[in-house]
Amino acid sequence: MRWATLLVAVVSGCSFVVTTETYSRIATKQLWNIHRLERDPLRLAMIEAELGSRGETSDGLYHYLGSRTSSAYGRKLYDRATSSEQSQDLKNCSDFANSAHAQRFFLSEGGPVSDPHNLDGDGDGLACEWGRQLRRIVSKNTYRPRSYSSSSSRCYVGPRGGRYTITASGRKNYGGC
Repeated sequence: MRWATLLVAVVSGCSFVVTTETYSRIATKQLWNIHRLERDPLRLAMIEAELGSRGETSDGLYHYLGSRTSSAYGRKLYDRATSSEQSQDLKNCSDFANSAHAQRFFLSEGGPVSDPHNLDGDGDGLACEWGRQLRRIVSKNTYRPRSYSSSSSRCYVGPRGGRYTITASGRKNYGGC
């Protein structure tokens, strides 16, 4: 399915089943565009798993994986059966090249509601440490403004020996030391 067809179907309200396979056919740049607009949590998870499996973490601008989904990491959102109740524990995290591939497989097998392979033992909806990877991406891409605190002002020495501090606006204050 072409991206334009997918977008028209979403906008027009047509219902069709979206799977992880749907997103694997879409070009990366177009997938980032869909990522910006997607509101459905399951579809957003599928898009992020696909982008992550391609090695994509950011669109190069202001959008990055986990910006809207990493808050689930470590929070028990889904009930999980005990290991003795697992019906088909055929896959392990070590069977995948990375956590993004595991997440993509997990979603294709019914996750996050169902976890037949016990890839999401803690019930946060993120398989095989995918949540930890998302947190790393978020912490790397989150803008943190510099704080200027007057209580911890530091005195600097200028090229001619004058002493100054830096004001909140970034200017030199020669009377502050």
